[in-house]
Amino acid sequence: MMDGPSGQTLGSGRDTLSFLLVLHNHQPLGNFDEVIQALTDRAYRPFLEAIHARPALKFTLHLSGPLLLWLERRAPDYLDLIGDLVQRGRLELLSGGLYEPVLAAIPHEDRITQITLMNERLRSRFGVRPRGLWLTERIWDSAIIPSLVDAGIAYVLMDDRAFLTSGFEAERLHDYYLTEGEDKLLAVFPIDKTLRYLIPFRPPTEIEAHLRRIARMGGRLAIAADDGEKFGGWPGTAQWVYKDGWLKGFLDLLEGAGDWLATQTVSEALDHVAPAGLCYLPTCSYVEMEEWSLGPDGGRRFEELKSRLGPDADRFMPHLRGGHWKHFLIRYPEANRAHKKGLALGRLLPTGRGANRARLELLAAQCNDSYWHGIFGGLYLPHLRHEIWRHLARAEALIRRRQKVKVELSDVDSDGAPEVWISSSRGSAQIQPHRGGRLVEWTDFAGEINLLNTLTRRPELYHDAIRRAAAHPEQQTHEGIPGIHDLQRAAPADLVNALCYDQWERAAFLDHFFTEVDPLSAWLSGRLDERGDFIEALWGFTPTSGGVALDRVGRVRTESDLSHPVLLRKEYAFMDNRRLTVLYRMQNQGHDRLDIRFGVELNFFLPGLAYGQSVIMLGDQRVSLDNPTYAAAVERFTVSTNGPTPQLRIELNHPAILYSHLVATVSQSEDGYERTVQGVAAMPTWDLRLDPGEMWEGQVEVALT
Repeated sequence: MMDGPSGQTLGSGRDTLSFLLVLHNHQPLGNFDEVIQALTDRAYRPFLEAIHARPALKFTLHLSGPLLLWLERRAPDYLDLIGDLVQRGRLELLSGGLYEPVLAAIPHEDRITQITLMNERLRSRFGVRPRGLWLTERIWDSAIIPSLVDAGIAYVLMDDRAFLTSGFEAERLHDYYLTEGEDKLLAVFPIDKTLRYLIPFRPPTEIEAHLRRIARMGGRLAIAADDGEKFGGWPGTAQWVYKDGWLKGFLDLLEGAGDWLATQTVSEALDHVAPAGLCYLPTCSYVEMEEWSLGPDGGRRFEELKSRLGPDADRFMPHLRGGHWKHFLIRYPEANRAHKKGLALGRLLPTGRGANRARLELLAAQCNDSYWHGIFGGLYLPHLRHEIWRHLARAEALIRRRQKVKVELSDVDSDGAPEVWISSSRGSAQIQPHRGGRLVEWTDFAGEINLLNTLTRRPELYHDAIRRAAAHPEQQTHEGIPGIHDLQRAAPADLVNALCYDQWERAAFLDHFFTEVDPLSAWLSGRLDERGDFIEALWGFTPTSGGVALDRVGRVRTESDLSHPVLLRKEYAFMDNRRLTVLYRMQNQGHDRLDIRFGVELNFFLPGLAYGQSVIMLGDQRVSLDNPTYAAAVERFTVSTNGPTPQLRIELNHPAILYSHLVATVSQSEDGYERTVQGVAAMPTWDLRLDPGEMWEGQVEVALT
């Protein structure tokens, strides 16, 4: 036994229930300063000050690396308060990957480096060496055990769901267990989901009742671990937690519990409570994450199954499995492209000068938020995706210093088909011959930008809720406040009207054949009557000195011929002066004249799009993209944003009819449903009338200025 500073007996068997409060304060790389500052003022600081004023209380805290780096620059006094609690033995700090990666999604060596960097940061600032680690999004995979142990980690916290799905009974989870991998032992503490949902959303009396139930059943540990943002940062919580007195009542409960309850750090429990035995956990996360990763169709089936189970849903939930976190990389090819690009560049790291800098940039690009989406904006926030591509651009620029133009075939995205990867000391690009010869990445090193960092409009499960909320507004009626998963979000009618989905993944140089006189509204709404079979098809290709030449004999559906043969060639040529030229050659290979409209769809991203400030310049005319636009006889146009960001100048060798619009998605966040601009879509089109055997030639040139 060991006496704590308050005189309570710690680890005294079943007479005293140890309460382990663990907070995870997280911000991603690239988040806006004002957002982090607001959360610091509303949640992080007031909670810490309230705990500091209660000298008998202890807890455990994880600061994500990006937040820690921000606090070092912008709020060192907050870190001083943490340091004081650490020195008094009242606060334990958890480690994690410095840039908050999903550890199961990165290589073994990167896991160790990420954790080591975080440990060094905490040792330098607070003089401690962390023993425990916060698993990013509580994503468990037994493959990470050797990495954690090799990095000096003794324990992690994992949702009780992981134990329940592996066969444990719920009453055995108020304890901790050991697991092993490759003969290396790691302690795992089960997080109580009920406490996660009670704190801070229900009155302290309900929390006390649950804690007493744990004590009566003989539990030794009550483990509450969740996001620190919910103590003032989530909707309604600032009023409820601080002004309405929830936090005071909760801390009064912990401080005045007497002999039956004592707060501890997790390491104290590890040192003074023997493990309850051995556990083996399946690859999983918390149940909400598993549901989100399924996508809309799987999510609906999951919801239907829970509905059919009715009041028995909670009892059978351990036997219901959602999806794997990595399925987000399937659902969102944009996320997979960034993830696999980072892995590919990791294999190219040099051994000499610049290698350490390049590796740090690749580690930063592993920050998890831009690779998935649930309640919070994540992948749908363009400024977060841009931050990932900035770090990838910096790393690749260091790797390719003084490199001449190189054209290679490589299955960068691991889908079984090679991309044409074109790179030099100036930039990097990927073209997919197996998917219409489209351009899916064009990274400019000087501007640290991927100009193809767009996002396709896709259905999401919560889009059903948007339609329902717009039709049937509901009001909250229960005591307390709703948790983040139970919020009733308003859905204005304009958001319902904005629920449009794309027919094809957003990329550049998608080749359309159509007959509509005015295709703009159909294209905008995802209902373009595509007459060709070129966009998703396999093209033949031949690498060139500065790019790639592609060709395909495809079919075009006309009024007189449902399968009119057309030869289409396009050749990409990347120049050292931040310029791309794509030359098109089209031949009518049918027996009749071909009357068709041909369009080249371009989707581009500029950093200012995160603020929704986008314009197209037609000569001296400035055209806002707040509404879809149409212009005739266009030979050149410029895509730009308000602010000092790069511009894209597009020149055409034949006058074209130009259609353009903003690509905007509707996604959910902690504040509600949001319409977010993801890119600018522009499509120059030409009316073609080709006799049998006749050839048409066109050129599109894109320059970054």
